Amino acid sequence: YVRCFDRPSLFAGKMHALLFRKWINRVKGRDWYDLEWYIKKGIPLDLNHFAKRAKDTGDRKEDELKEKDVKDMLKEKFSTVSFENLKEDVRPFIKDDKVLEIWSEQYFKDLLDRMKFQ
Repeated sequence: YVRCFDRPSLFAGKMHALLFRKWINRVKGRDWYDLEWYIKKGIPLDLNHFAKRAKDTGDRKEDELKEKDVKDMLKEKFSTVSFENLKEDVRPFIKDDKVLEIWSEQYFKDLLDRMKFQ
């Protein structure tokens, strides 16, 4: 059998990778590029799928997550990540790397205002 996921579930998987990836000093610019893509496309985050995945992997103990919880976790991540390292990591995959100039803590906080949930 082939397991298929809808876009909101795929977004949940990407969100889990972005927030809970176990790499201490390495960032994946691709995760951040995808976060931006999902939000700009208006694809909602499957909150239930994300919560179950985070609990199953031991990254969270709670059964439920609220929108505010996710946004708070993201804001915490925004405040600790090196945006220069993110840009460098994703730059080889971007045709026009000028689009990365706006990447900053404030830019991603502003994106959260457009983030949808289901």
